[in-house]
Amino acid sequence: MKQRDEYIVECKVHNPRPVNLICDATFYGKRKDKLGTLVFKDNESKEILIWKHIESELVKDYKYLKDELLDRGYTIQSVTLDGKRGLYKAFKDIPI
Repeated sequence: MKQRDEYIVECKVHNPRPVNLICDATFYGKRKDKLGTLVFKDNESKEILIWKHIESELVKDYKYLKDELLDRGYTIQSVTLDGKRGLYKAFKDIPI
């Protein structure tokens, strides 16, 4: 966690466009550590568009990142999620 907190991330330069998203979370260490990263990636360019450090995989985090992308001018054409129950709710207002 110390290394994560000390890491300096460069500002992302966004190029808003229509995207086909792949969304997933990955967790590090032991379950009790509750340290993970939620990533939204463009399927075509393989570019990581946006991410967020999380403690658990919640719909609100997916919704937050989706809203951030839309606010930055991206158009979401499709979304690929894992089978975690209920995650589709974060994208139900997107006309896909």
